[in-house]
Amino acid sequence: MKYRPKHIVEYAALRFFQFCFNILPYRLALMVGAGLGWLTFYVVRWRVDHAKSRIREVFGDEKSSKEVSRIAFLSMRYMFFNMVDVLRHNFWTQERFKKHSNFHLASDRLHEHLKTGNGAVVALPHMGSWELGGVASEVYGVPLFFIVGVQRNPLFNDFMNKLRGGTGDKALPREDRMLLRKVVKNLRKGQVLAMTNDLRSRTKGISVQFLGKEANIVGGMALFARQAKVPVLPMIVYREGWTQHRCLLCDPIEPDFDLPKEEDWQRITQITLTRYEEEIRKRPEQYFWYNKRWVLDPFIEEAPAPSPDPSTPPERSAP
Repeated sequence: MKYRPKHIVEYAALRFFQFCFNILPYRLALMVGAGLGWLTFYVVRWRVDHAKSRIREVFGDEKSSKEVSRIAFLSMRYMFFNMVDVLRHNFWTQERFKKHSNFHLASDRLHEHLKTGNGAVVALPHMGSWELGGVASEVYGVPLFFIVGVQRNPLFNDFMNKLRGGTGDKALPREDRMLLRKVVKNLRKGQVLAMTNDLRSRTKGISVQFLGKEANIVGGMALFARQAKVPVLPMIVYREGWTQHRCLLCDPIEPDFDLPKEEDWQRITQITLTRYEEEIRKRPEQYFWYNKRWVLDPFIEEAPAPSPDPSTPPERSAP
């Protein structure tokens, strides 16, 4: 059987919420999302303790227990707002998107850069309604592509990729052995790679200072930029109120070919994460504190399995 019952149930629930969110006016759909956030935070308490401990880890005594709870609750609510925005993909006509956002300044700067014929890497943290980047690219004609991981639920995987515009050449599977070559080719053709990289790398990556601690970050962003000879542009997406979205495109970080490549990767990544941190500390409630791959979890390199002693015969299984 191609789809397990669990896959079908999850997919049906997702389509049900999509239907509900799309038949409601935008603000009312957000109110439903806020209610789901309240229920998840106060009743289900999904990863609430994890989020609070992470906020305390970053802010220490700077935030009272009440402030920590407020940040954690609002972060949960914004997570559901983000889900509403994604599932209402058809709602985002050009007119409506421009009414509820001010991405045009960032778009103008990006298009000005693209006139050079080179692409760029746009890097953004899990903040605000970060998923709206795909919608913005369609509205403003930005040749965007991104890297996707394969979800365990194939129905969910295909559905979400379509909503994000991730069909065909716009979505490159992370597991593709030719990934580096394809990304560099797209960047050199003048396309824009959008990626979030504020996650802990599962393998040895690039060590940077982030949110007051050492973090082990995936090095792909800087590797792609240097290999394709294009800049990294940090981008911050955040909400003002419930229905307005703002986008801040930071100054480009150009590769420095006078530096050894490893040193340059570290420099590019550190500057990007420092820019993230400045905005996260301004608006901590808009940061996604619930991610399973918490960026500040210590990296513990697994020791390789010991080679078997050739002088020791293998164990036999019981008959």
